[in-house]
Amino acid sequence: MCGIVGAVGIQNPREYAVEGLKMLEYRGYDSAGVGFLDGRIKLYKDVGSPSHLYDILPAKINSNVIIGHTRWATHGKPSKENSHPHISMYKKIALVHNGVIENFVELREFLTTRGYCFYSQTDTEVIANLLEYFYLESKDMLKAMVLLKEKLEGSYALAIVNEDYPDRLFMLKKASPLLVGKGKGFNLIASDASPMVNYTNEFVELDDFDYGYISKEEIVVFNKENKKVDKKTIIKSTESFSHDLKGYPHYMLKEIEEIDEVVKRLVSTYYQDDKYLFDKELIKDLKESDHIIFLGCGTSYHASLVGGRLFENFNNISTTKYIASEWAFHPTFPGEKPFVVLISQSGETADLIHCLKIIQEKDVHTLLITNTAGSTLSRGVTYTLLLHAGVEVSVASTKAYAAQVALLALLSGAIDDNKKVVDDLKDTIKVIEYIKNNFKERIQKIADVIKEHQNVFYLGRSFDYFLSLEASLKLKEISYIHSEAIPGGELKHGPIALISQGLPVIVFITDPLTASSMRGNIEEVKSRGANVFVISTKELSKESDSLVVDNYAYYLSGVAISSVAFYLAYYVSLKKGYNVDKPRNLAKSVTVE
Repeated sequence: MCGIVGAVGIQNPREYAVEGLKMLEYRGYDSAGVGFLDGRIKLYKDVGSPSHLYDILPAKINSNVIIGHTRWATHGKPSKENSHPHISMYKKIALVHNGVIENFVELREFLTTRGYCFYSQTDTEVIANLLEYFYLESKDMLKAMVLLKEKLEGSYALAIVNEDYPDRLFMLKKASPLLVGKGKGFNLIASDASPMVNYTNEFVELDDFDYGYISKEEIVVFNKENKKVDKKTIIKSTESFSHDLKGYPHYMLKEIEEIDEVVKRLVSTYYQDDKYLFDKELIKDLKESDHIIFLGCGTSYHASLVGGRLFENFNNISTTKYIASEWAFHPTFPGEKPFVVLISQSGETADLIHCLKIIQEKDVHTLLITNTAGSTLSRGVTYTLLLHAGVEVSVASTKAYAAQVALLALLSGAIDDNKKVVDDLKDTIKVIEYIKNNFKERIQKIADVIKEHQNVFYLGRSFDYFLSLEASLKLKEISYIHSEAIPGGELKHGPIALISQGLPVIVFITDPLTASSMRGNIEEVKSRGANVFVISTKELSKESDSLVVDNYAYYLSGVAISSVAFYLAYYVSLKKGYNVDKPRNLAKSVTVE
């Protein structure tokens, strides 16, 4: 959530700041702003997208130092006053901030008693004033930052300009991502690499409580012990950060249609020459574990439900699956030798970072499944597996979900050297391609029906139920239609009371074991007036079914037919006239709890 850019010494600061913020739009925003030093601190900000900054910024910015921000509201409504950057009362310091300051009320009261006034509702303005207060006392910016980090409770990534240091951009980080880009005659910072890849492929990753500054020639970093450290430079491929729509009208549609290629890439990455290529120590750890704990949020939690069932059914390993934000406050470690799998598309999910801190206090090994190399979570776990899905710009995750399920299936196969999983995944690729080439018009006709309703039900059992959860979430996220996913067997235990005349009910039937029971559930809702749409496999299909695909291994529903669910949500949102890629109130990378 939120995005930060900053630069010192760059020749085109206006373009870097605005285009960089546009590259970070996928993280979510309600306002955007830029600040720079031109004799004094100047701020330009307002509600809306980063593109509007071109209308309010000077055509040429004569400044050595610039910062920019896209805000996703946590404290205070979206407004110009609450937009970033925020400037301190005496105009010495301006900064942008990602994260949440938990003790901002106490700090605000502390500053108020010392004569400070506030013009916004944000926790960020508190940081700016507190830093200025410490700076005016110490007359040393680095000392002031040390005092600041001792007082702040919560999460923060800060990019800071000080009127007295026209050639430096200061930075401070805890629990929110911040990356330094190393240039020649300039240096950059941003929330992730995407705004910087057109300028450099060399990056320095900051750890929690790191602070310091960048100038045109220097990257100066101090660690949590306040000792100056030399940070290792890493190289990132620019290909992973392409935001090219490649002729598609929306990122979501483009990303749905990349699912088949993502699955192919995963198979070729983790299986070659008739062998699985996972770290042998990871496989050994999983085999020796007597209980695996899965942690995830939203889409990643739905993938974890699949992973847990796979490990139980095919590897005979006991598992539990938790929503990370719940587990963090009631952590449990069943078994004598537990192992924890964390799933996060961004690798920066705040709820999972909270969980990881608890896990690190135990002698427990961990695996992160993520789409982002070098993320905060990856630096704290025992093992990391990458999804290799390429950048996912649309806020509603599609190809990353299918990749998570596919990777979990490969991992389950590797534990017992079950090569059939690879063949099964190759079968799903054919199904995905068939859906892409043959079903979109028919899905749009279903979308025409659904867009007229305020409520929708999804039904499934076992792996089809897990897919129903993800399908329902997608519809909620981008069409704002209330949707529920119900296990078929649970209908009669309460939810069937909500079935009414014409209510759309979408049913997945791809598991031979549960197909007969699901057909019974269909009759239950039909008899109460529901408008039923069935997605089935050929061997389980009936003539009245809406969409029928070739047979595939039932446990791979989340790969094979997830695109049906994603296309449906996409077309409903499109037909309702909404912003498909940037749904209201949501952010791509959830870096606040």
